[in-house]
Amino acid sequence: MLEHASIIYKIKEELGQARRVLVVAHQHPDGDGLGALSALGLYLKAQSKEYRLFCVDQPGEAYNFLPLNHEITTNPEVFKDSFDAIIVVDSGDLKYAGIEQYLNKSNCGVLINIDHHVSNNQFGDVNLVLTGASSASEIVYQLFRAWQFPINKEVATALLNGIIFDTGVFSNSATTLSALETASHLLNLGARAGEINANTLRNKSLGMLKLWGRAFERLDFNQQYNWAFTVLTQADFAECGVAGEAGDGLTNFFNELAGVKVVLVLIELPDCLIKGSLRATSEDVDLSEIAKRWGSPKFGGAGGGGHKKAAGFTIAGRLLYNEGRWQIINN
Repeated sequence: MLEHASIIYKIKEELGQARRVLVVAHQHPDGDGLGALSALGLYLKAQSKEYRLFCVDQPGEAYNFLPLNHEITTNPEVFKDSFDAIIVVDSGDLKYAGIEQYLNKSNCGVLINIDHHVSNNQFGDVNLVLTGASSASEIVYQLFRAWQFPINKEVATALLNGIIFDTGVFSNSATTLSALETASHLLNLGARAGEINANTLRNKSLGMLKLWGRAFERLDFNQQYNWAFTVLTQADFAECGVAGEAGDGLTNFFNELAGVKVVLVLIELPDCLIKGSLRATSEDVDLSEIAKRWGSPKFGGAGGGGHKKAAGFTIAGRLLYNEGRWQIINN
C-alpha cells in the first residue's frame, strides 16, 4: 500500500473536509459490495458525518445482519440532494454501479472510486484501484489501518463478510496471503464469523435447493471450448418461490467441476435483462476481457468486467428453450 500512500491520504482528506457523503454499492449487490458499503458507513458515522447509503437494487434478506443494511436506500431521488463526496465501491464503472444516469456533477462533489477489478476504467476524481486485493472489503480494511481508525466488531464483521464472499470461502484464486492475514486479524478483532456462516453460507431454503436443482438438471458441456454452462429463468425463481439472490453462489459451486476450463451461468433478470457469471481455473483465459466484450453495447450489453478468473456481464434479452437448446432472444 506504500505506493498508494498519496491516494490513501487524499481520500481521508476529502472525507475529512466533507460534510455530506453518499456511499454506493453496485447493482445486484453481493457480499463484498455490501460489506465495504457497511464498513464505510460505520466509519462516516463515527466521524459524525451526514451520510447516505445507496444501491439501485434491494439487497437480499440474507444480508440483513450486516450493520446499517437497513439504512440502504434504492430511491434515486437521493441524487437530487447535494453531497460533498460520493464513494463508489466494488464497481468497474458507473454503469455497473447503476448510477451513471443519476450523477449530477454540479452537486456530487468529489467522486471516489474504491475497487479491485482489473476492468476498472478509473472513473473517479480519486481512484484507489488495487487489482491484487481479494476484495473491495480488503481495500477498505487497509484504508482503516492506514488511517488508524479503530475497527470494532461491527466493522470487522462487515469486512470479513466481504472477504469471505469474494474468496469463495477461501477457495478461489482471490485467496491470497494478504486476504488470509486480513481475515485472521478481523477475527481477532471480534468479527462474528458464525453469524456470517449462518446467514450467507448455511442459509439455503427448500426453494433455493429446488432452484439449484434446475440449474443442475440443465448443466451442459461444450467439448469444443471446454466450457460448462447452465441457465435459470424468471419463471424458475417464481415457481420455486425464491428471490433473485437465490442464484448467488452457483457459479462458484460449478467452478469445482473437474476438467472444465470455464463455467458460465446465465440468469434471467426482470426488465428483459440477463446476468452472466463466469468462473475459470485455467490460466490461459482472461474472463475480464470476455465479460467486457459480451457486456458491451455492440452485443446489447449493459456492462461487464471483473478479474481474469472471475467476471460478469449484463445483456438485454430473455432466455428461451427452443429445439433442444437455450437461446438469448432480444425481442
